[in-house]
Parts: sequence; C-alpha cells; structure tokens
Amino acid sequence: MTAATENDVPNTLKTEAETPVKTEADTESKNAGEAKKEELEPITTDNVVVESHVAAKVVKQLEYYFGDRNLPQDRFMLREVTLDNGWIPLDTMLNFKRLASICSDKPKIAKAIEDSGSELLVINEDKNKVRRNPDKPLPKNTDELKLANNLKTVYVKGLPLDLTIDKAEELFSQFGKMSYVKLRKNADSEFKGSVFIEFVEQADADKMVATQELKFTPESDNLLIMSRNDYFKSKNQNVKQEKNVKREAQMGGTEVKHEVPEHVEYEKGKILKISELEGIETSREDMKTLFEGHGVSWVTFNKGDPEAYIRFEGSAQEALEKVRVDEKFILSGKESSPVVLDGTEEEEYWKKSAYEKAEFFNKKNRKRKFDGARGGRGRGRGGRGKRYRRD
Repeated sequence: MTAATENDVPNTLKTEAETPVKTEADTESKNAGEAKKEELEPITTDNVVVESHVAAKVVKQLEYYFGDRNLPQDRFMLREVTLDNGWIPLDTMLNFKRLASICSDKPKIAKAIEDSGSELLVINEDKNKVRRNPDKPLPKNTDELKLANNLKTVYVKGLPLDLTIDKAEELFSQFGKMSYVKLRKNADSEFKGSVFIEFVEQADADKMVATQELKFTPESDNLLIMSRNDYFKSKNQNVKQEKNVKREAQMGGTEVKHEVPEHVEYEKGKILKISELEGIETSREDMKTLFEGHGVSWVTFNKGDPEAYIRFEGSAQEALEKVRVDEKFILSGKESSPVVLDGTEEEEYWKKSAYEKAEFFNKKNRKRKFDGARGGRGRGRGGRGKRYRRD
C-alpha cells in the first residue's frame, strides 16, 4: 500500500476510477521509465536468507503494485506489462522508492517472492523479473465494481501530520484486511491529516464506520470516521451551497444564508496562539514582520486584544522555532510564550473561523440585496436614470 495525492472531485457518486488516483508508482514513473533495458543477469537465491518481516513487506508492496486497485490506474505499470509479456525486471521495480526503502537487495526480493506462496505474483526462471499471475486477470472495470469499492472505503480525519503508511496500517488493521491506504495531500504534497482506506470486505468497512471512539494515541482526540460516500455527499452539498449563494448574489435574488458545515476540515499544527498581550504596543503588521518569510497566511488580532492567532501555510511550530532568539520568543520588545493550538482548542478556532467567514458572506449578500431593492446603479428608483444634454 502507498500514499497518493488527492485528486477526487466532490460528487456524490463520483468513483475513484472516474478521477484517477496518482499512485506512488505513477508519481515515480518518470524515474522508473528512464531505467535502461539491458541484458539481465540471472539471480541466484541459493543460501539467501530474508528476515520474515522484510519478506512479508516486500510481497505486500509488490502485490499492491500488481493488484486490482493500483494496476488499472497506473500508467507506468500498464505500459511496462505490455513490453515483455507482463514481465517487469526487478531493476525497474526498485526505482519505486517505497519498495527500495523496504529492501533493495534483488536476491532477497526474488527469494521473498519465491517463498511467499503468493497467488498474485510470479517470478521467472532467472529470478530477475516479476509479473502478475496470468491466471489472475484484472476484473472488468464495471459500474458495479466501482460502487462496490466505494462501499468498502472509509474516510478518517484528525491524524497527525507526520503519519506514515506503516503507522496507518498498524492502527487500522484491527478492523480487517485493507486493499490500500491513501494519504490525502494538498497542492504542495503536504499531508492534510486525513486518509481514505479501502478494505477487502465491506463488512470490515462498515465495522470501522460504526466505531464510536477511535484515537491515534490515548491522549489525542477522537478521529472523525465516516463512509466515503457520506464524506463526498457532505462535501458536495457544501460546494453546491457555495455555488447557489454566488448565483443568487449575482442575480440579485433572494438571500441564501451561508451555513457553517457540520464537519470543518482543517490541517493540524498551523495555528500559533500568543497570549498575555495586554499593555504591549504591537500590531498585526509587527507580527507579519516578525514571521516574514515563514509562511504567514492570516493574523487574527486587533490592538488591545489580550491574545493573537497566527495561521501559517505550513507548520506553526517550525515557524516559531525559526524566530526564537536564545530559545526566547520576543514580540515588540516583550518576551511571551506562544503555543501551537491542538485538540479541542484548535478545532474551536477553525469552527469560529468558518462561522466568521459565513457571517461575512451573509452580510455581503444582505447588502447586495438591499442595494438591488434600492435600484442599484441605473435600475429602478434611486438609479441614476437617463441623462439629458443641456442646451
């Protein structure tokens, strides 16, 4: 299993196949495609010993690359399997960083496949190439299959930003065997704190969705868990509402209220709180200047406020460490002790931010409606009307 970049388009019944997921193999295909096709030396696995946990990971990763979930959508793999009757050299497979990070020793990889008893993988006689078992053809990509896969997929939010695939598998394997785990990332390839998990069996997905409490660590907050379809329905409703609001505002129609979504999606670790600002002569500009070059995207502060909140494009903790002087944080000549929001306080910040954004647009729409009722520029009573030239 491997991470993938988020490419899903909000649509109630939008399937993964309709909007292809970029897999690790797809992302690295450019490098892999540059591998030279040379005469391959046979590999000997006699007396080769592979640690059991390494062998299991190697086979699992290769089964992912050649599996039903990845292969139909992976342009590089699909091209490679057409070149040599389905066989792909181990040299080529080792261009995939995740496989190479597990094991880069070709004899050990060959030995792992050879001894695995895998029904999906086949090693050639020279033990230097691998392919998908021809007796296991890919299933037809039907609408029924897409819908079935969607029902097996679970959305989870609230995970730490340093999450790895291995950590995710360790946490979620308690619910059943998984086909893949997809780390959702933003445009800068930064993990957003949420994942999609597809299980082999729908019953396991249903069991996870029914879980009332699940934490990444005993000290952390409960994770938000819902089915993939419910997630996209919720997201799609929010998108439709935004479009309706804009349309009504443009047409000068009836007022449509912006609602704060039930589940506010946000990336953890981006908000810095600075307290005890009473009596300190400072401003938003001072804060922006202090953190200049460290990705400040928003500052919530008015003169006289006892505290300020600074939102960063990246990690707030990293930005904080970069501006400390002798491990002290100095703002406008005064030392203070800022903290990075987490837990309930962080969630409340984002909820309040979403509420204020909704109120802003509601107020803007009410003003437009009022201006429209008055006639605006050149319409109805109160408009500038027709002008006549004075002789």
